[in-house]
Amino acid sequence: MKPKFYYTFFIACFFVLNGFAQKQNVYFLKNDGRNVPVKDSADFIRIVREPDSGTVLYNVLEYYLNGNTKMVGKSSTIYPITLEGESISYYQNKKRKQVSKYEIGELTADTYDYYPNGNLYRVIAYVNDNYKIWFDRQTVKAVFDSLGNEMVKNGNGHYQVFDKNYKRIEEEGGVKDGRRDGLWKGSIVNKLTYIEEYADGKFINGTSTDENGHTINYMVKEALPTFRGGETGFGDYLSRSIRYPMPARKNRIQGRVIVSFAVEKDGQLSDFKILRDIGGGCGEEAVRVLQQSPKWNPGIQHGVPVRVAYTMPINFTLGR
Repeated sequence: MKPKFYYTFFIACFFVLNGFAQKQNVYFLKNDGRNVPVKDSADFIRIVREPDSGTVLYNVLEYYLNGNTKMVGKSSTIYPITLEGESISYYQNKKRKQVSKYEIGELTADTYDYYPNGNLYRVIAYVNDNYKIWFDRQTVKAVFDSLGNEMVKNGNGHYQVFDKNYKRIEEEGGVKDGRRDGLWKGSIVNKLTYIEEYADGKFINGTSTDENGHTINYMVKEALPTFRGGETGFGDYLSRSIRYPMPARKNRIQGRVIVSFAVEKDGQLSDFKILRDIGGGCGEEAVRVLQQSPKWNPGIQHGVPVRVAYTMPINFTLGR
């Protein structure tokens, strides 16, 4: 009986939660997606309910601890959730935060983002394409300031990108026909400032300066961390390294283990957490193998290596 192993890469912009199929599942969660045992330790509550009549999509409802609605949407799965169709999120003050559409867990079509005061901030059309980096998936249609003045109209104008709390402008520049165009300036607090050039939505080059005054010229804006050897090489590494745990083999335990970790600036893997386990020692084995992984190529942002959070599912399957 030969065990088989499968894996999938995806960014930890979305984390996963533990649960089992039943009429209603309740999770106490931190903002980073971690599941906690009691409500008092959570930042919000998620409820996943059975599909309504005539649909196969589960109902997902999230609430702040004060009882106000945080998000309402649909998912094709219970665990991990995979958002599908329209989703509406809210601020704690009950005003709308975002109205969006999802396809297989990724933003698609027009997304409407709102300021905490309830005014519309922007309308962006997203394309669900995992082969493109984040900003290449976006077409800017309209942008407004917090008072309702239109800054970008019909995809043309000056676009100011705020941080998630709308406290500061992270970067800004011109857009033409919905795409970045010309010079853009931005900063990452206490890390670096940068100037980048675009033409019709295509990144041309950039220059970043860190807090010590060191300057880097770069031709690649962003790059995800990769295993040295690519996905094929990583698959070979898993096949050589994973030992199917004897308790899991004896009890014919199969399924998906999900582990989160960080790819550090030097390519080392760290900060391992088992987000979902199937028992029999599978979770521990997945972590052991990842801990022993050779260094990866680190993620790159604005020309410099950055720490990137990852989640990775690893399927344990007994061969016949």
